[in-house]
Amino acid sequence: MSTEQSSAGVGVHVSGCDWDDADAVFRVLRAAFPATAADEWPDAGRPVETETERPVVWSMTVDTREPGGSTSGSGLSQSVSVDLYGTEPPIHQVRDVLQRHFAVSEEKAVPGDQEMEVRLRLDPTA
Repeated sequence: MSTEQSSAGVGVHVSGCDWDDADAVFRVLRAAFPATAADEWPDAGRPVETETERPVVWSMTVDTREPGGSTSGSGLSQSVSVDLYGTEPPIHQVRDVLQRHFAVSEEKAVPGDQEMEVRLRLDPTA
């Protein structure tokens, strides 16, 4: 990843939900940021879940250099936690997209020297 790519990249970690809700978040981001490499999208299929094991966190890196057009997506069935990691302007871009589709509240923001971490709670919209 080049310096330009890394400064425009936002790590997105979705947790506290099942695959369908994580996928709803990722589909919104896919439409909004089509420059993200195809291998970054965790849509190769539904993760294997058993009665005793299931994925806890789904993650991807979004490339915000070329925002896309309109976004669409299905709603959430439950609240989910989303952690964003990166530099401030790209994190705000990702948060703005999520706010257009879900009820978003910021639970935590940790600024760093060059990067920051933000935890959001996404709730279904009415």
